[in-house]
Amino acid sequence: MSQINGKIDKDFCLEALHMADNERGKPTERERNRLFGLSTVRQRCLLNNLCSKPNTKFLEIGLYKGSTFISALFDNPTTKGVGVEHYLYDDRESPKWAPEGFIWDNMKSHLEANMNIYRNEKERLNTDNIEIIESAFEDVDWSKQPKFDVVHFDVMPIDEKTYDDFFNLVVPSLATDSVVVFTQQSNQTYAKLLNEAILKHSDKVTEVFKEYRVSNSMSDSFHYYSGILMIGFKKKIMPSVKPKVAPKANTTPKATGAEKQ
Repeated sequence: MSQINGKIDKDFCLEALHMADNERGKPTERERNRLFGLSTVRQRCLLNNLCSKPNTKFLEIGLYKGSTFISALFDNPTTKGVGVEHYLYDDRESPKWAPEGFIWDNMKSHLEANMNIYRNEKERLNTDNIEIIESAFEDVDWSKQPKFDVVHFDVMPIDEKTYDDFFNLVVPSLATDSVVVFTQQSNQTYAKLLNEAILKHSDKVTEVFKEYRVSNSMSDSFHYYSGILMIGFKKKIMPSVKPKVAPKANTTPKATGAEKQ
């Protein structure tokens, strides 16, 4: 892929997407097909391609068992990855939410096992550049995080508040130029909610480009699984509000000794 400069721009992202459409990318047979996850080869190649610029900062919200997170970082040794997962919701469990006070331990252990595969392959997956935050993304202290270039937002379930929280909480931690890949976009209700959120929060970001890959299924194993929207954002500079300074009181100067005479 082209490595013209460090900025995430439209041409770079479209090249990454078109390569992924043809299942072209660095992930090997292991990352493509042997790491279990609710994603596809194209999705894994896309994230890997987007993270291929040196020193990219990558954020994934909704790790599940780690297939897309690992694929994004694979053979991108200078990319720093932050993953956020609370392990409380699994669409394949019944009920989907873990009992109060518990997490889905099998989800966490599966993620850890997938990461452990690379324990002796640091040149392929640099675990020194990885941070896993066990929390709901709404509870993360985003002020302590770097400015992210690439984001994979793979959260379930979704409602209007989910997207509002993303724009209010996470967007301030985006780089000036960034690309965000939203999943679940083959669902028309979710796609509508996301577009409404983008319009609602247009004071925060400008939409530079937008590319959909959707199908008639929410688990399309040949294309982009639940459907994606890849969108380029340019963050707007929010005007700083200066505190009002109270006017100085008009005081009469004290008379000197000479003036008193």
